[in-house]
Amino acid sequence: MRCSLIPYRHQSDGPAMIHPSVQSRIPYFLAVAETLSFRKAAQALHIAQPALSRSIRQLEQQLGFQLFQRSTRHVALTPAGEVLYRDGADAVRRLARACARAGQVAQGLSGTVVVGYSTFAAMSPMSNIIIDFRRKYPDATVALRLLASSEQVTGLDQGAIDVGFMMSNLAAAPLRNVAVSKERLIALVPSNHAWAADHAISLQQLTTVPIVIGTANRWRGFRKLVDDMFRAQGLTPNVVEEADDVPVLLQLVRSGFGCTILDASFIPTLPPGIRSLEIEDASVTLDIVLAWHDDNLSPLAAHFVDVATASIASQETPSQPSPRVSKGREAHHAQRQPRPKARRH
Repeated sequence: MRCSLIPYRHQSDGPAMIHPSVQSRIPYFLAVAETLSFRKAAQALHIAQPALSRSIRQLEQQLGFQLFQRSTRHVALTPAGEVLYRDGADAVRRLARACARAGQVAQGLSGTVVVGYSTFAAMSPMSNIIIDFRRKYPDATVALRLLASSEQVTGLDQGAIDVGFMMSNLAAAPLRNVAVSKERLIALVPSNHAWAADHAISLQQLTTVPIVIGTANRWRGFRKLVDDMFRAQGLTPNVVEEADDVPVLLQLVRSGFGCTILDASFIPTLPPGIRSLEIEDASVTLDIVLAWHDDNLSPLAAHFVDVATASIASQETPSQPSPRVSKGREAHHAQRQPRPKARRH
């Protein structure tokens, strides 16, 4: 026997949809199928039993087949009713779960927030912020995208990412942002370099050695920061090699190819063979912010911003810390006498 579902649209326009009157009676059918009792089902549904019986008959007429075998003492599902009960109950459960998930997404309680981050931001409190967010919103997913700060600006404009941890000098209006971290710039030299035993050097000294640094394309914000620092004193660094990532730069430094400039957050992770030096007349700091667009911020992304703001506020206000040095150098510096003038390379 053919099931008449009364489609809303012509088959060529898309899949057939069940008529609302059929949909509205499915819960009645499921209640009777669950209890195999019209009386108990009517009580559970808070409707009169005759009205329930009438709805089931109308449903059977619309479908074109019988769902229940009835007698004065017994109600049983027909084979067709068994199929509809099994699949229908599963469909209702899936629909209920879908509605619940949709509601959570609408409220910003679940879903995915796409977070961009730069190489420098990876060393910031970003991980603590993500941990705090996951703790507060366990049903949410954080999708991380490693992007240069300039790429994050494009990603925010195009909606490819929701928020981004980037350098502050690229987070211009109309982007909104909150400060995440502030780090001083340092110089890195090979451990066998003439300056390796020194604590600090000047920008003038740095102009006398070859510099390896990130590419102008992907490190645009950082290169601007470094160039501005030198330019403020009428100096120009001697850049001899560029690379896209930090590990390559560090390998070039270890091999003696040149010196580089990074921010102080990298000091704890420096490999053997590299020494960190303070830049005594550095006039800039590397500032990381969390940036976003207000006009297309999803509820979940808004919650991420709120958690980040609270997490940052709960931390100690960043200040210029006492100089940090590579592992193994603390005792050395503590015992040193006043530093003689640095030797030139």
